[in-house]
Amino acid sequence: MQTRNLENGAVEIIDFDITKVTPEIAEQVKQILLKELVVVIKKQDTNPQNFAKLISSIGGISNWTQCYYDIDGNVLGVPTSEPDPYTWDPESKFPVQRVTGERNKEGQFTGIFPLGKLDWHCNLNGPDRADGVALQAIHGAEGTVTSWNNTSLALKHMPDELREKIKGKYASFYYNPENWADIVNEGQRKFMLANRHHYKMWIEQENAGGTRGLYLYTTNDCKIEGDDDFELYHELKDYLFDKRFIYDHHWETGDIVLSDQLLTMHKRWQEPDEVFEKRLLNRITFRLSNTGNPPLFVEKNKI
Repeated sequence: MQTRNLENGAVEIIDFDITKVTPEIAEQVKQILLKELVVVIKKQDTNPQNFAKLISSIGGISNWTQCYYDIDGNVLGVPTSEPDPYTWDPESKFPVQRVTGERNKEGQFTGIFPLGKLDWHCNLNGPDRADGVALQAIHGAEGTVTSWNNTSLALKHMPDELREKIKGKYASFYYNPENWADIVNEGQRKFMLANRHHYKMWIEQENAGGTRGLYLYTTNDCKIEGDDDFELYHELKDYLFDKRFIYDHHWETGDIVLSDQLLTMHKRWQEPDEVFEKRLLNRITFRLSNTGNPPLFVEKNKI
């Protein structure tokens, strides 16, 4: 499988055809992802069943209970079990989770984060959450941009003085999605606000592939151990979001971006409502690491 380096912490797989994906091919993609953290696969077929085959073979479909639309925005209902894309009847539309501002005939949003702000965030908003996210552009995404922050790249170039300051430290977080998103979909708002919680994570992390980086969910409520004046927080945040460590993806139809959400964050660039009302991404979350176990999170007896 051939890859080429993209700017600022991403790689592209250049000899890939998603219509021919197998579990063996997906495992190769997974190993590239664990090493590189942000993987781009351009201009693929947009049949969501093929997309789901790739992701389910990498780490399952973690958000399957939220996949209750088809790709055209028709309600399918909540699945009763995780759908298997390899045995799914191709005559039946595969369930998806949509990221879009498109509305149905009743004027209701058919996707998550439909409009407005979607600042730096990651799916790993607690140590038991899935640590992988896959997005595919279906239509209306041309000219829009999503950015990824690669903390492994940042760690490699980190000055020794700053590295020493964060050594062995953890941060406390309060999951607060209203900090980083305009949650205009009322059903999504209720779900997300009902799941607000506190958690603690070590700042320095290592994923299942042995790649080291940082976890600092800056747009949740966040405080680093012993950093009462937030001086270290601001120093580290300013360093992490240096443009050297940020990959900007300019979407085209069919593009796929996979990311390790333990060691990266992402954000979309703001667009007018009428752009997001026509823009559709298909989203699947999946597991890369054994999340929920040390060394990801801080155990109570270690505090």
